[in-house]
Amino acid sequence: MSDHPESVLSEVAFVAEVWRSRSELPRIYSGESRRANTVRHEVEIHNARLPHEAGELDLDTSGYVLIDHETAVTDFRDKETVLGEYFPEMKQVILELTGAEDAFPITFYQVRSKDPEHFFDAYSLYMHCDFSPDTLIPFARSILKAEGCVDDYPPDEWDFAFYNLWRPVGGRVEKDPLVLIDARTLERDDIIDYLAVKDDNKGKAAVPLFNPDQRFCYVPEMQQDEVLIFKQLDSREGKALVCPHTSFIDPTAADDARERESIDIRFMCVFPK
Repeated sequence: MSDHPESVLSEVAFVAEVWRSRSELPRIYSGESRRANTVRHEVEIHNARLPHEAGELDLDTSGYVLIDHETAVTDFRDKETVLGEYFPEMKQVILELTGAEDAFPITFYQVRSKDPEHFFDAYSLYMHCDFSPDTLIPFARSILKAEGCVDDYPPDEWDFAFYNLWRPVGGRVEKDPLVLIDARTLERDDIIDYLAVKDDNKGKAAVPLFNPDQRFCYVPEMQQDEVLIFKQLDSREGKALVCPHTSFIDPTAADDARERESIDIRFMCVFPK
């Protein structure tokens, strides 16, 4: 992987700055609404393999890490296999990586490609967070309630952290890789909520607004036996809160590069205060 440049220049779409001061929330639920509400910024995107190899990445500081993991799963489009085999594999990974007391899956997941039947099965074309920081505790309690253990983890005694585990499927990533914002360069005031639905106020998530101090990172040519794990929420003080992400056009990709596919699954981990 050493033949890849230290950084590349490309454009990344952000929700437009005008939404910072508006009382209503932006809505992105289609290609048309995405184009209407976002603005593209040219940014320098750094090769994350370099700090990875130097041991400089950590979930609680940079907000993301890269790990090697060979899965036994071969068919990621088989829901029974993903839920019954892949989720248990990844639960062990996240428990070992974080030292959490327990981990609970968010069983909704996506296998993403460029032109799927549904908008939200496509890989993202705008910088976003998976969830809203403003709903962290209610969201955590809803997951615990669904698992039948809400009384076991009261928020005055336990903390909650959410993670996204992202893996290429069908081969290495040759184009449109994932780009992350290093959590150390993200300001909480730059994160606003948005709505991922057309007609009501459900489906709230969050997006970062562009800030020139943000540092952008990607992993060139990720392999199927590699997993990018990044923070999505954390109730603990002094820890990375969130690591926003999207796809971008890699200017070094070959003209005949294969379209990428990926799977992202999410877990909530619990930690004693």
